[in-house]
Amino acid sequence: MHKLLSVFSVLLLVSCGGGGSSDESEAVSPEVETAPVDEGTNNEDDTSNNDASSNSPNILFILSDDQGLDASAQYSYSTDLPNTVTLNNLAEHGITYTNTWATPACTTTRASVLTGKYGVNSGVTYVPAVLDTTLQTLPEYLKADMATSHYQSAVFGKWHLGGGQASATHPNDSGIEHYAGNLGNLDDYYNWELTVNGQTSTVNEYHTTKITDLAIDWITKQPSPWFVWLAYSAPHSPFHLPPSSLHNRTELLGSDTDINTNKRDYYLAAIEAMDSEIGRLISSLPVEVQDNTIIIFMGDNGTPAQVIDTSVFDKTHSKSTLYEGGIRVPLVISGTGVGRSNAIDSTLVNSVDLFATIAELAGSNKSSVFDSQSFVPTLTTTEQTREYNYSEFESNSTTGWAVREGDYKLIEFADGGQQLFDVEHDLAETNDLLLTAFDSHDIVHALEDIANSVRNETTGTALDITNQIFENRNANCSDYVEQYRSNVLDVNNALVFVGDLVITSNAEKCIFNTNAIPNHDFNDGDNSFPNNVSAQNDTFEITNTPSFANTATQISLQVDNAILLNGVKVDLLAAGCFGVGNGKVGCNDMNQAWRYDPMSPLSGFRVDSHNAHAQPDGTYHYHGTPNAFYHAQNNGNASPVVGFAADGFPIFGPYFDDNGNIRKALSSYQVIGGSRPTTNGSPGGVYDGTYRDDNEYVEGLGDLDECNGMTVDGVYGYYITDGFPYVLNCFKGTPDPTFYK
Repeated sequence: MHKLLSVFSVLLLVSCGGGGSSDESEAVSPEVETAPVDEGTNNEDDTSNNDASSNSPNILFILSDDQGLDASAQYSYSTDLPNTVTLNNLAEHGITYTNTWATPACTTTRASVLTGKYGVNSGVTYVPAVLDTTLQTLPEYLKADMATSHYQSAVFGKWHLGGGQASATHPNDSGIEHYAGNLGNLDDYYNWELTVNGQTSTVNEYHTTKITDLAIDWITKQPSPWFVWLAYSAPHSPFHLPPSSLHNRTELLGSDTDINTNKRDYYLAAIEAMDSEIGRLISSLPVEVQDNTIIIFMGDNGTPAQVIDTSVFDKTHSKSTLYEGGIRVPLVISGTGVGRSNAIDSTLVNSVDLFATIAELAGSNKSSVFDSQSFVPTLTTTEQTREYNYSEFESNSTTGWAVREGDYKLIEFADGGQQLFDVEHDLAETNDLLLTAFDSHDIVHALEDIANSVRNETTGTALDITNQIFENRNANCSDYVEQYRSNVLDVNNALVFVGDLVITSNAEKCIFNTNAIPNHDFNDGDNSFPNNVSAQNDTFEITNTPSFANTATQISLQVDNAILLNGVKVDLLAAGCFGVGNGKVGCNDMNQAWRYDPMSPLSGFRVDSHNAHAQPDGTYHYHGTPNAFYHAQNNGNASPVVGFAADGFPIFGPYFDDNGNIRKALSSYQVIGGSRPTTNGSPGGVYDGTYRDDNEYVEGLGDLDECNGMTVDGVYGYYITDGFPYVLNCFKGTPDPTFYK
C-alpha cells in the first residue's frame, strides 16, 4: 500500500450528510468566441489539446457521508477511532488540514463543491433543496475552459441534490456526463435503487462495494485525464454490519438489538469498510495511472448526534448545527504534486474551494471562481489562501450563519441571537465570549461586516433599475453607491431573471458585487444563445482616483474591459482568428493578426439586440455598444455615465456638449481602403470590418483619441460610438487586478 500511495497525486475524500431524502470560453482562460462557421455547429471548440492531456493529472474526488473529525483517525481529537489503513497512509504521505469548513448537511455541502458557491448564491441552503440545473457545475466548468476541456468526468454514488423526489435525469441535467448511483439516502445498504444516466433498477449488492465497482469499471475504460466524483453513502445511517471481509470488528453481531446498543461501533465499521474499498480501487489502477492521479479527502459535515464522540463535541454541537462539530470537517491531500509529507496545515479552507482547486489542478489558470478560492499553493508551501471562513444553513432546528476570521467565530441565528467563540483555543465551543467580560465589540462588528459582504446584505431597499434610462454624469464612481435590483426576461428561453448589483466604496475604491444579470430583457435575437445565461457572483473594483499611465495599455484577452452600471461587464475581444484552426477558437495570442470583430455583421457572432451574449459559464457580457440604458438618439442632453473602465475612467454614452451643440462623439478609427494583403495567413479580399485589423486609427479624424476617449469640461472619459472600437480600444490608466481573468 505504501508503494501505491507514493505514486499518487492527490486523493479527495469528502464526508457528507443530510437529513431526508459554445462560442467562447469562460473567463478562466482567454475568451474564445465564434467566427463564421458552418450552419448546424454548436459554436463550441471541441478539439482536445494533446499536450495538455499528456501533462494533466487524473482527479479522484471521493465523498464519504457523515464522517466527522471525531471519527477520522487522521486527527487526535478522539480515542475511539476507525482503523483506516488507506486514509492513514494518504495522510502520512500528504497534508492534513485542520481548519476546513463545510456546511452542516449533505445536500448543502455537495452543492457548494459542485457550484463553487455559498448557499446564499446557489439557492441550496437546506435539505432537501433542489439544485438549479441552470447553474454551472464543476464538470461543465472544466468543459467550458480550453485548458481543461479534454477531461472526461463521471459521478458515482449518492447525489442528493434533486429534492425529496429527485428526477432520474437530474444529475445529467446538471451537467454530469456519466452518473451511476443512488439519488438520495439509503434505506438498506444491501437493497437499494441504482440510477445510471436516467435509468433506475434495484441492486442487492452492498452499496460501498457496488459503487466502487462502478467507478473502477468506468475508470479502466477511460483514457487519461479523467475527473471522478465518488460519493459513498457510508457511514450515513442506517447503521448496519458491513461484509466481514471489509472490517475487523468481529465482536459485532449484526442484530437490531446489538446495533441499537452499539451504534458508534457499527458506524465506525462502515468507515473501515469504505476504507477497504478505497484501497481496492487504488490497487486496481495500473501503476502508470496511479502515477498520474490526483486524490483529496474532505468531510462535508460533522458526525450525527447519536454516534458523536461526546468527549470531543457535545451532542448539541453535531451534524445539522453551525458549531465546529457540525461544520469543521476532515481534509487530507496526498500524492504527486504534493510537496509536503505528513504535514499538518492550519490554512482556512471552505468546501466551496474545492471547485477552484480541482479546476486549477486540471489546468485552469484562474485561482478564484465564484465564491471558491483555490488552495493549490498549500500543496507545496504554507501559504494562506483564505482570510475568513463562512457557512450557513436552514432547518427547523438551526437557521443562521457562521463566520470565522483569525481565532474568532461568530454565529448569528435567524432570531438575531449571536454567539462568539475563540475556536482556536475552544474547539468544543463551551465558552461564549458574549456572556463574559471580554471586550468583543470590534471583533463582532468586523465579523458581521464579512457576513454582510458575503450575503450581499445592505441597509435600505434595493433600487429597481429595470429598463431604467440613466441620467447621472458624475465621473466619480462613489456617486453610484447603492443596492440595485431588476426583473428581466430571457426572451428566447422564456425565463425570468433577477438582476442584483451592490456598489459600495471605501477610501480608495468602489466595489461592484454583481450577479451579471442585466437590467433589460436579453437573448432576443433570431437565434438563441448557444450558452444559457446564469447568475454569477463577480466582484470588480474601481479606483476613485483614475490617472493616466506613462503608456496606454491595449485591451487583451486577459483583462475584462469595463463594468457597467447595470452590473454587466464589457469584453470586446474574441479569440477567433482567420487561419487558426477552423477559425472558431484558438487565437489566444494577441499578436496574431486578423482577429474577428464580434460586432461586425460579417463575422457571424450570435448577439442579441444589446450586442451581448453568454459565455459557457453563463456570464452575460457586452461585445459592443450597450444601448438599453441611455438615450440612443439626441434628446438635447449630453449622455450619462453608463459605467467605468477597468482603469477607473468613466464611460459616457455617445452624446456630449460641443460648445452648446449636443452631438455624438466621433471615433477616429476608419475602415482601411482597398484590399487586404494576399500573403500567406491573410484572408485576402477587401477591407470591410470583418476583422479588427480592417480598422486604422487616424489622429484627428474624429473627436476621440486612440483609446476612444477625450476630455470634456476637465473630465477624461471613454465614449460609446456606433462604429469601431465601440467602447474603448486601450486603457489610458492602469487596469485594476480584479478585471484580470
